[in-house]
Amino acid sequence: MSRVAAVVVALGLVVLGSVSVAADSSDNQSAAGQPPWTRSIVCPVLYTHEVPSQAIFRRFLVGLLAAGYQPSSLAAVDGAMSGTADIPRGCVVLTFDDGLLSQYLNALPVLTDLAIPAVFFVLPGFNDGVHRYMGTPELQALDQAGLEVELHTCNHPNLPLLARRSLTAFFAELLDCKHILEDITGQPAQYIAYPYGAFDATVLDAVARFGFRAAFTTRASAVLAYSSPFTLPRIHYDPGEALSTVLRRFRAAGGG
Repeated sequence: MSRVAAVVVALGLVVLGSVSVAADSSDNQSAAGQPPWTRSIVCPVLYTHEVPSQAIFRRFLVGLLAAGYQPSSLAAVDGAMSGTADIPRGCVVLTFDDGLLSQYLNALPVLTDLAIPAVFFVLPGFNDGVHRYMGTPELQALDQAGLEVELHTCNHPNLPLLARRSLTAFFAELLDCKHILEDITGQPAQYIAYPYGAFDATVLDAVARFGFRAAFTTRASAVLAYSSPFTLPRIHYDPGEALSTVLRRFRAAGGG
């Protein structure tokens, strides 16, 4: 019996609504054995997909640094929001979705050279036959380079739709996949980015119960609210677009 099969019966009634669904609240972070968040901060979290070249990505990062932003890790943001650390100056978080091979080939060398932290929301074992994805060696290399490797599910489903079709498959995309990634990196998978940014009350309840620290959507805002750890916003960008365009997006999203 898989890890998911053991919890489907116990959690199925909760997800189907016969028990009240857990709210998106910092109170639910205590399940992860860490202090709950008590402070909201302004810190744009960026996300992108393909990284076309090292030169393009380096130009973007150099411009971002020159504009006064200093990329931070999710660990640093977590410390700031739980009140155990200062808010990082010029806070911004760089995230990459889907575990695409171009991120490993073109982002990792630049991040390493500039000593910049970043977060990779990956799909362990995924292959759609269209794009090129990182495998286990690349994911382990990211972790060994000191970067944060977190979850984006295993098959990139729309989670609310999947939960309505099959609770077993839904739980597998969260809990089994969480353990798969942890087995690859040897690190706890504490954060998840929802595929397509899609979530509902069922998804919020599951990520809280499965011990995730926080979760990210694709809703555009620069404000990370301590009271909503499982619906955190992110701002999309393309490494090849003009930095001035990205900075305008920051300001429109409340990033100053």
